[in-house]
Amino acid sequence: MKVTLLTTRKKWILGGLVLVLVLVVYVGTRYGSQRPDILANRHQPGREEITRPATSQSFDDRLSLRMPVGFGSPVEFPLAKLPAETRGKVQKMAQRSAYFNGVYIVVMKMTNAPGSKSGVEESLYKTFSKNCNDPAPGKMPKINSLSVNGRWDSGAIRFPAVFGNRQGEMTAVVIISGTDNSFWCINAWGTGKAAVLAEKTAREFVFN
Repeated sequence: MKVTLLTTRKKWILGGLVLVLVLVVYVGTRYGSQRPDILANRHQPGREEITRPATSQSFDDRLSLRMPVGFGSPVEFPLAKLPAETRGKVQKMAQRSAYFNGVYIVVMKMTNAPGSKSGVEESLYKTFSKNCNDPAPGKMPKINSLSVNGRWDSGAIRFPAVFGNRQGEMTAVVIISGTDNSFWCINAWGTGKAAVLAEKTAREFVFN
């Protein structure tokens, strides 16, 4: 399975904001903090098209996506900003972002404390309920699940989502390790053909 990612300085600045938004949204749904609308009324990045072919781009030593650009530098989330009652449940949170041809990608890795791991469905539902335009009960898309010999489990969904006042589609993929307390969350957003490319990129990940 496979996935991909940003280049100019302006794009990296916006990519960083996207990255922060997705992390805050996820942390907010899982750990109770509030989501700020940090991308409201932001300008969209330039529209120049990247024509070079997609190649394998590593997020870390286990996850990679096929993209025509590489990930930005890792950003570690300060655990001190988590609610006091949940700080002990998380050991580390880091994320990287990328942008290409209308596709915004943010990948987050979280390492939980022993005994704090949640399932694929729970993680995807929290992402869906906070980001979907109409997260009414029973409207969550069917999860496409995969399990690989107890080594890892994954699930993926696609749903309508607004980013920067623009209507688009988000694909969310969660990968949970069966060998340690880590999991990865891939969020890919775009509109029209870019939404299709975003989904393809997120779903075609490679995980070791």
